Formats: sequence, structure tokens, C-alpha cells
Amino acid sequence: MDDILGRLRRVEGQIRAVQRMIVERRDCHLIAQQMTAARVALERAGVKLMATSMADCIRPKAEGGVDRSELGRLTDTFMKLLS
Repeated sequence: MDDILGRLRRVEGQIRAVQRMIVERRDCHLIAQQMTAARVALERAGVKLMATSMADCIRPKAEGGVDRSELGRLTDTFMKLLS
């Protein structure tokens, strides 16, 4: 989770930089490029979150194996993230 939080902090910094660029009336192409970079970084953080959650779900639980319903929910959410 520390890796994911670090990624989100970097995205937060990117968004603040974009806001400053807009206030400073910087080149719109540079602003769009930075917005795209922030979006991609946020998507990667989401993929990392889902992959970590899926790995935890797949590990058999001591009580009774893999939680299939939770694995299905994670898969559905992961697919939405990729769409």
C-alpha cells in the first residue's frame, strides 16, 4: 500500500502543477501533456491497487479457501478500471 500511496502523492503533485500552469496561462499543449501524464499515473495506481487486492484474495484463507464472490467483485472492478 505504501507504493500506491506514493503514486497518489505524485499524482497530487502533478495536478497542482497543472493548476499552476493554467493560472500562469502556460502553453495549452504542455498543460494537456501534463494532464495526460497525471491521468495515466492515476490509472496505474488503480491497476496496482486492484492487482494487490486480487493477489490477496487468491491466497487461500485458513478457514475455507479462496473467496470466489470477492474474487468476482475484484475482477468486475478491475475490468471497469481498464475500460
